[in-house]
Amino acid sequence: MSSVDGVATEEEPYTGDLIIGDVDDKFANDSFAFNDATITGDMLTINVSYSGGCKNHQFTLVASDSFLESFPVQLRASIVHNANGDTCEAWPTEDYRFDLTPIKTLYQDAYRQTAGTIILRLKDAPDGELVYEFAM
Repeated sequence: MSSVDGVATEEEPYTGDLIIGDVDDKFANDSFAFNDATITGDMLTINVSYSGGCKNHQFTLVASDSFLESFPVQLRASIVHNANGDTCEAWPTEDYRFDLTPIKTLYQDAYRQTAGTIILRLKDAPDGELVYEFAM
């Protein structure tokens, strides 16, 4: 699904924000069910369910700004959910996508390579770790 002028459509998933760096408890982190996560090209797509349905919800991908040294390198990340005080009791299930290009740029700057592989250690994801491979 996506949002056009605040109205959800079926064509595209919602687009979430990506923040790189240490954010600790700077975001609301309301509960949600993490159903699925996949990476295709430079896009992470997640499927989530949550209690609500009366207000707009935001999902943000928060990634560490430093890689764990291994082969391939690893990067810790998590999804945070802001329900904006929504107290409705519907149980929507939606797709959100995140552009991983800033993570690719972080890797390219750190390792001075245009192509690479990152194991994205996505907290609470059903499979836990996702492989992000890219070329120029």
